[in-house]
Amino acid sequence: MRERVTIGCLVLVNVLLLAPFVLAAYLWFSFERAERENDRRREAAADSLLARARDAADRTAGALTASRDTGTDALLDVILRHTGGPVIAYDEDGRVFTAVASRSAEYEWERVPFGDPGVVERCFAYTYTHVRRPGPAWTPEVAERDGAACQGSSAVGSGVRSAQAEMEGLDAAQLTRAGLQEALDPGLLPGEKSGSEVRSTVRKGRTVVALVLFREQSRFPDSRFPDDGAAPAEQCYRLTRVLDPEGGAGGSVTAAPVTEC
Repeated sequence: MRERVTIGCLVLVNVLLLAPFVLAAYLWFSFERAERENDRRREAAADSLLARARDAADRTAGALTASRDTGTDALLDVILRHTGGPVIAYDEDGRVFTAVASRSAEYEWERVPFGDPGVVERCFAYTYTHVRRPGPAWTPEVAERDGAACQGSSAVGSGVRSAQAEMEGLDAAQLTRAGLQEALDPGLLPGEKSGSEVRSTVRKGRTVVALVLFREQSRFPDSRFPDDGAAPAEQCYRLTRVLDPEGGAGGSVTAAPVTEC
């Protein structure tokens, strides 16, 4: 009888000793499986972003080729609408446009301790070159860039959206160069640089047009992208608002990139 009790106790002790190791092995296996699956889904999401970027570039090139207005500002607007890059560089000698834009996508991820959330973000450079083959056309090219390349463009895009909202909320009497500049710089400290500069405002009838230069000017720089000495991104925009008959606040504001302010 004592021998049976002793054997039973030994078995119980062994089970208790082995249980933590079995649990740890199970957790490790589950963690490794979840990480492999998350890597697969993350890579699939990144591939999807690249495919969508290429589709957008093809659509943009087709729209550029089909555009009846071949003026530089008109083509800038086509690129913004189809590509979504807030900052667009233009090489007049080679007739080449280059836009950079950040893209992100969510994917379903299996939760693991200290794991990254199910979001993948990529920075793309879109290049459109004018060629003759035999008729005039535009050819697209897409390249993935480091995230720092899109930081300035994203800052400019955020500034444009903020300016649209501010301009919508102003009464007609405030839609002057000084009035709009004041609205775009709330709480600006002495000596602090503004991320936007209102160059001019013109009113014709009920239409108000403002030319604003937007610059990359972050009050809280992103530590992930250290300053590499490159010139800050900037883009001039034409903001247009049609006033209501009484001249009060309201009415949507359109934004279109232009080459010069």
